[in-house]
Amino acid sequence: MQNAEDKSTIDPEKRSCFFDVMQAVEAGKKIVWFVLYDDKNVYSVNLVDGHFQINGVAFFMHERRDLKDFRIVFFRQHTHHFNQDRKELGHEIIFRFGWQTTFDGQNFQQIMEIE
Repeated sequence: MQNAEDKSTIDPEKRSCFFDVMQAVEAGKKIVWFVLYDDKNVYSVNLVDGHFQINGVAFFMHERRDLKDFRIVFFRQHTHHFNQDRKELGHEIIFRFGWQTTFDGQNFQQIMEIE
């Protein structure tokens, strides 16, 4: 589970909480739900059937219902805004998460973006 500082419990000086998730996967654990929280909303993806939820409202973003073996996709895009004197004027983070799977030799992927 993500803590407020988004620091790994395994390597808090260098890693985020997602590092702990990937370590659990490498140890053989299966992710069923991946959940992100902000101060207003709960965003999640179910890695059994590939559906997403926002505040408990479920929806699919793919038409094929025969897909399976979903793998988590998660990353953050950091954008820093600087002036000409290299002073930081602002910092934005966009979270992207979802799943990918391979079916009949093709890669399928669905990603939700949270600003």
